[in-house]
Amino acid sequence: MTLVGKLEGMTVSMQGGSGMEATLERRLVMQGDPDTPYLKGAFFVAAYQRGYRWGRDEVRQLLDDIKGNLTDAQKRREFPGDYILQPIVVLRRDDGWELVDGQQRLTTLLLITKYIATTLPGSAVAYSLSYETREGSKQYLENLDRSRRDENIDFHHIAAAYDAIAEWFSEQSNATQAAIDIHSALSQWVYVIWYEAPPGTDPTELFIRLNRDRIPLTDSELIKALVLSNSAREGAHFSRQQEIAAQWDGFERDLRDAQFWAFLTGSSTTRSTHIDFLFESLTPDAGLKARPRFWTFSQVLEQVAATNIDAFWDEVVARHGLLVGWYKDRELYHRIGYLIATGTHVTDLIEASKSQTHSAFATYLRQLIRNRLDLTAADVSLLRYDDSRQAEKCVEILLLMNVETVLASSDQGARFSFFEYALRGWSLEHIHAQNSQEFKKEEQRRDWLVSHRAKINRTTWNTDAQGEVDALIRGIDKHLALPPTRTDIDGFQDIQGRVFTLFSTDGDTSDEDDLHGLGNLALLQREFNSKLNNAVFALKRERILELDAQGAYLLPCTRNVFLKYYTGSEDQQLSFWSSQDRAAYYDTLIAVVSDFLKPDVITSGESD
Repeated sequence: MTLVGKLEGMTVSMQGGSGMEATLERRLVMQGDPDTPYLKGAFFVAAYQRGYRWGRDEVRQLLDDIKGNLTDAQKRREFPGDYILQPIVVLRRDDGWELVDGQQRLTTLLLITKYIATTLPGSAVAYSLSYETREGSKQYLENLDRSRRDENIDFHHIAAAYDAIAEWFSEQSNATQAAIDIHSALSQWVYVIWYEAPPGTDPTELFIRLNRDRIPLTDSELIKALVLSNSAREGAHFSRQQEIAAQWDGFERDLRDAQFWAFLTGSSTTRSTHIDFLFESLTPDAGLKARPRFWTFSQVLEQVAATNIDAFWDEVVARHGLLVGWYKDRELYHRIGYLIATGTHVTDLIEASKSQTHSAFATYLRQLIRNRLDLTAADVSLLRYDDSRQAEKCVEILLLMNVETVLASSDQGARFSFFEYALRGWSLEHIHAQNSQEFKKEEQRRDWLVSHRAKINRTTWNTDAQGEVDALIRGIDKHLALPPTRTDIDGFQDIQGRVFTLFSTDGDTSDEDDLHGLGNLALLQREFNSKLNNAVFALKRERILELDAQGAYLLPCTRNVFLKYYTGSEDQQLSFWSSQDRAAYYDTLIAVVSDFLKPDVITSGESD
C-alpha cells in the first residue's frame, strides 16, 4: 500500500460537530521512506496513567507477530504487507505530545530498537518518553542503567521487558539477521495509527473513555474520522458532514436490531460497534473469519485513495439499503436467512445479486438451497439420526421445514425468528424415544422412573391394561425403594422397556430405522432437550404444552408435532406417537420442502 503519504496532514471533524479538529494518519515506527510520516518528538506520560506494565508474554507476542508477518510474506515470495499496531492517541503540548493512549507499545518499541542498536549501531527511534511520576525516566530509557532497575516499579518492568527482548533475539537462529529484519520492519512496514485529539480535549476524560473496560479505538471509529475528515477536505458543506453523521447513527441503530443482525450474520452475538459489518462486506475477502488488526480500516483507506470519499460513502449507503430491502422482503428474508443460518456468507449473496433482477435473484436463492441440500426425496427418506453426517442434513431439512412453514403462513406479518434460532441452540430430538441411550448415573435413572411413574398415574388406562399398569408401578416402587447407592441396571432397563411398550400403540411394528428417521425427529432447544431426553411421547407432550403455556420459544413445526397438528382427527391418540403420526408428519415435511429437492433419478427398467 502507498497511501501514507496521501494521508499526511489529514484533518478530522469530530462527531459532535463542534468545529474542533483532529489529525488521523499512519506513521512508521522508525524513519524510512522520506515521504512517509514516522513517530518523532517528545512524549509525556501524565500522572493519571498507570506506569509501564507489559510483561514477557506481551513483549514476545509483539515480536512474534512482526516476525510472523515477515515469514508469511517470504513464503509467498512477496514484500510484507503493512502491519498496523493499535492507535497512538496524543494531545499537542508546547514541548511535544501528551501520550493519552499507547505508552505500553511506544515504550516497548523504543526498547526493541535499543536492543537492535547493540547489533546495528545508530539504530534508534526519533522519539523520547518521560513519565510525570518518575523523575529521570527519560534518561533511564535512553541509557537503560540496569543498576537502577529496582528504584521503582516502572523501572523494574522496563528492565524486565528489555531482558525479554534480549531473550527473544537470542533464541532466533541468526540473531544478527533477526535484528536486521526487525529494523527493516519498523522502518518500512510496521505502522501505528496516529490519532491527534482536537485541541481543548480533556486528556483525563479521553484516557478514561479509551481505557474503560480496556476498549481500544475500533475500525469503525477510525473510518468515521476518515469519512468526516475527507468530506471536509473535499469542500463539502458542513451540512454534508451532519448528514453523514446522522446516516452513520441510523445504520448503527438498524444493525443493532437483534432480528436484523441475526438475519445477516446467523449469530446472536453482539459487538461494540455493528456498523463495522457494512465496511467488512465492502472489502476484499469479506468472508474472513479472523482479520488482522485494523485490516478493515486499511482496506477502506485503499478504497478512498483509489476513488474519493463520496463514492465510498455512496457505496456504504447503497449496501445498507440493499440489506434493509432484503430484510423487509418477506420471501427474500426467509430464504436468505435460512442460507446464512446454515453457513452461507452474506457477502456471497450480495455478489450474486449484483447482476440479477429481483425475480431472478429469488429463483437463484431457491436453486442455491437446492444445491446446498443436494438431496432427492429418496435420499431424505434414508436420513438417520444415528449417523453424524446424516444428522446434520436432518437438522438442515427440519430447519427448512420450519422456515418454509412460516413463509407459507396466511399471516403476512409472520416471520421466522433467526435471532431465536441463533440464540437458543437447537438439537435433534426423538419425538418418541424407544431405545433410550443408557443413563450413566443412578440418579438419572431414578429421576426417569419418578417422572414416568407420575405420568402413568395421571393417565387413564383401559381396563385390560390395568393389570400391566399396576405391575409396572410396583416394579418402579421396588426399584426406587433400593438404597440410593444401589445400582440395578438390568432391573431398570427391564422397567424402562415395559414403560415404552405401555406407551406404544397396539400393532405398531416400527423398527429401529423408523424411530431414527425424520418422521420421529424434531428440533428442540438443547436446554429443553436435556430435560426431555429419553421420555416417552406422552410425557414430552405434556411438558412441551407446559413450556408453550409459559411462553417459551418453540419452533413452529416442533410445536405442531406435539399438538398433533399433522395427524387427522380420526387417527388422534394424544398419548402416543404412532406409525400413522410419523407417516403424516413425514409426508407434510416432504410436501413443504419438495421445491428444494432434486428429482429422483429413474433407473432403466423402471416405468410409470
